[in-house]
Amino acid sequence: MSLFTVALGAMIVFLSLKPTVIKANHTVREAKKAILELRRRQQALSQRLRSLARESLNQRLTAGQDDNEADALNGRLEQLQRMIEQLEAEDRRVLVMDERRGLSETGWIICVRRSPSVASPLEPAVITRLWDEGRYLFFFASDQARARRKVLTRFSEENGFSIVDVKPHEGDLSDPPALGANNPDKQRQSA
Repeated sequence: MSLFTVALGAMIVFLSLKPTVIKANHTVREAKKAILELRRRQQALSQRLRSLARESLNQRLTAGQDDNEADALNGRLEQLQRMIEQLEAEDRRVLVMDERRGLSETGWIICVRRSPSVASPLEPAVITRLWDEGRYLFFFASDQARARRKVLTRFSEENGFSIVDVKPHEGDLSDPPALGANNPDKQRQSA
């Protein structure tokens, strides 16, 4: 074999391998690009995962604080509901029986009770209970004796009414009087 044939054979082999080499180089470049893209995506996902982990941790901490605050608020709510029930258990309304006031008269709050035995059978049980516990009436009078007389004129002892307590009340009824559970005199009476 001559040198020419060997060179020609080598040239043919080289030319036939050239497209394969070009294709292999192209594949290698595409693979490098794909690896770079995967690393970029991996880094982006890693940063996103860290961000989500931080947010999850913050939410867990916030949820714990929210649970503590919710427990504290529920406790306070239960306490306020108990207070409301205690206040509602006592009828704190003051019935205003006298609207005219003389120059020398002051306001008087009188607690009047009526025995349940003298209640009408048609009277609702709630009203009977309120009168048995004592209802608060407001009158203007110059002194305690006059206030008692005014009450007994409207709510006589013959009809089963009795005066439990008489207290002076300065000003008008926009200032709530100490009645019921907040009234130490009434607590002493019930004890």
